[in-house]
Amino acid sequence: MKKNWFEVSKEGLRQLQEGKPKSFVLKELVQNAWDEDDVTYCGVLMHHAKGELSIHIYDNAPEGFKDLTHAFTLFAPTYKRLDPTKRGRFNIGEKQVLAMCRSAMISTTKGTITFTPEGRRHGRSKTKKGSTVTVVLKANQKEYQEILESAYTYLPPKGIEFKINTMRIPCRRPYKTVEVTLPTEIQRQDKLIKTIRKTEVDIHKLRTSRNEFHAPEKAYLYEMGLPICEIDCKCSVDVQQKVPLSIDRETVSQSYLKKIFTIVLNSFHFEISSENASDVWVREGMSGKDVSEEAVKSVIKARYGNKVVVAAPGDTLGKDEAIARGYKIIYGSEMSADEWDNVRKAEAILSTAIRFPTEMVEGVPVEADKDMIKVAELAKRIAARCFNITITVSFKSWPGGVKAQYGNRHLTFNVKALDKGFFQHPVTSRVINLIVHELGHEKGNHTEMVYHQCLSSMAGQLIVIALDEPEFFDLSFSLYRKEA
Repeated sequence: MKKNWFEVSKEGLRQLQEGKPKSFVLKELVQNAWDEDDVTYCGVLMHHAKGELSIHIYDNAPEGFKDLTHAFTLFAPTYKRLDPTKRGRFNIGEKQVLAMCRSAMISTTKGTITFTPEGRRHGRSKTKKGSTVTVVLKANQKEYQEILESAYTYLPPKGIEFKINTMRIPCRRPYKTVEVTLPTEIQRQDKLIKTIRKTEVDIHKLRTSRNEFHAPEKAYLYEMGLPICEIDCKCSVDVQQKVPLSIDRETVSQSYLKKIFTIVLNSFHFEISSENASDVWVREGMSGKDVSEEAVKSVIKARYGNKVVVAAPGDTLGKDEAIARGYKIIYGSEMSADEWDNVRKAEAILSTAIRFPTEMVEGVPVEADKDMIKVAELAKRIAARCFNITITVSFKSWPGGVKAQYGNRHLTFNVKALDKGFFQHPVTSRVINLIVHELGHEKGNHTEMVYHQCLSSMAGQLIVIALDEPEFFDLSFSLYRKEA
């Protein structure tokens, strides 16, 4: 009877890897080196010739491989599952690499293992410290170039010198490091469980040019310096703990990506422009539950400008007033439910009903001085001449930018929104403009044709009056009688 329950087909495992970019081979080998305790150096030499690629990787970890049997044992228990600051957890990566190879050799402080078409052979030779891994696999020139360029995107951790073909890949200093709480995975009582943990996240601005050390400009999600996947984002993000991954170690959940985008948005919201304010990563970040109020307000400003309101259902007059004042009106369908929740929490956009209340504002009554009384008389004269109606005028004070309101043939000036010189003699175009604007509502609302026709009619009448009766607009000419 055989002791092992399972047999693994190297050929079958190789076939499963064939669709993957061969850059994963180098990444798995580098990951193992970087994960070893007290490692300070990792070097890679690659040689490509006649359709064959050899990769030689070595490190100076004092202990070398902790358990050499892990090189050929699938899913073996590993200390890395206990430590969220180590990248590995499945113990499958080396086997996926070996399945792709024509030959391989691992030399470490525990001994040497050679893999050839004839099988696996253990040797007694050992290294004094560190490990050396050599693999040979089939690869064309394009695949070799892709592997080489992928290595230039690595972010070597602090304290580890990393070289590719004797070229040092520098430790790139992040633009910003933030401490956040993110999901991770860790082994507890023989189970790999999901948990949340405080960790640092390094945010790297994208480079604007290409040089010999780095691949063409792209943004990546990293796990402690090694790229997991490309992301559509303004920055690259390097998480300094285990990232919850699928077994292929190349995909993360959409909910995790949303958390990442929220972190970036909170850090770079002040750089959001109108051109990228609606990018997918921005929308995802703004819908995250941890997005800051400042970030939400920055996105709204970049996307819609300073003058924006949300349409309140059934508020026709409020929307009319908003349009008249040059505001952009947005509707519920323009953002997701999560985005709207965060907009409301941040009070980033007022509704038309709040920003432009259609009910007549009560306000605090203000006693009129002689200048205010004369402007009131002018408004009454204009109403009588243009509409043949009698209006009443009052002066009040209320918060907000609305300077006056008109309804039921009553005109109210908001003294709080008008500067002191507004009512002083002689009459100014600002006074005429405000009176005409408000009295036009005798015929309709801002967006109605009859309102604009009314304004044109009043303008024509007032021009003729100004030519024939200039004293009509003289504030010192008063026939004012106080309202009963």
